[in-house]
Amino acid sequence: MKILQILDERWDSGLTAYGLNLARALAARGHSVTIAARPGQAAEKRAAALGFPVLPLGSFLASARAVRAGEFDVVNAHTGAGHTLGFAATRFSRAALVRTRGEARRLSVRPGQAALFRRTEAVVAASRALAEAYAQRFPFLGDRLRVVEPAVDLPVHPAPFPTGPFRAGIVGRLDPVKGHRFFIEAVAQLKGRLADQEFWIAGEDKNLSRKELAALAESAGVGRWIWFHGRVPDVGAFMAQCRVGVVASVESEAVSRAGLEWLAQGRPLVATDVGALPEIVLNGDNGFLVPPKSAGGLARTLGLLMDDPARCEKMGARARRVAEERFSLDRLGAETEKIYQAARARRESA
Repeated sequence: MKILQILDERWDSGLTAYGLNLARALAARGHSVTIAARPGQAAEKRAAALGFPVLPLGSFLASARAVRAGEFDVVNAHTGAGHTLGFAATRFSRAALVRTRGEARRLSVRPGQAALFRRTEAVVAASRALAEAYAQRFPFLGDRLRVVEPAVDLPVHPAPFPTGPFRAGIVGRLDPVKGHRFFIEAVAQLKGRLADQEFWIAGEDKNLSRKELAALAESAGVGRWIWFHGRVPDVGAFMAQCRVGVVASVESEAVSRAGLEWLAQGRPLVATDVGALPEIVLNGDNGFLVPPKSAGGLARTLGLLMDDPARCEKMGARARRVAEERFSLDRLGAETEKIYQAARARRESA
């Protein structure tokens, strides 16, 4: 099939990662894949680095004409704006239109939105939580709505489980939504039991600064145990040095790229019960779930793992197996390919 992925996302987000991983998975299955992206944005740069042909998006009408001229079999939009563009470009063509949602933003209400979805051959949600939101808003989608979980790169040889001092890490932009404050408060609750343990934070300043978080750690008397790493060039290497991964978000996490990366590295994941995290963390098996905004819940769970290195390692091995079984590129490509085939058949019959 000749496939276009419309990735008009500005940020190097979970949505961008989903779309590019999908492109890689489909290309590996022998399909011709092109990426439509805005010049200079993360999706365009990463697509070009991966060797994909890139269709630069400009004005709406010019972009629609460019898509139409490509004579694609499937046009897959990953944003609301991309969905509208895809509809305009495929309205009088043979290409099937697919809408994929792998982002945390809430479903918006726009005039004509229901009509747009009625004329879309397939809708893909990256998690059950997102699929349920679609089903409630557009119950007419029926069997056109499918869940296809994201993929994550699996290191061929995961790093050995670390020995030495207990180390737990959190990876994500410094933003209140990521729950760093509760992570630090959890460490404060463990203060009386700490010796050489380390609690690592990786991520660049966004709506919260490293200076603010460092001040919080000092005021709580745990500054010596909290290590700030800023934006790390190699997330995998950072995670490999930790015994436990943490996602402390208070909302969002529609896909949780960081959560999947922790599993791929073979590390147990302590995560809040938000977004898609309950779908990837099997409580007590490959990690633990705690309520959002619960420093106490994080502290109790981290303390449990801190006291039981053997359990940490066993759960980490299970985390890796879950990643291999559910979040491989091959599985992402195979499941999406079937959806595209059904979408093309639906388009032809219409």
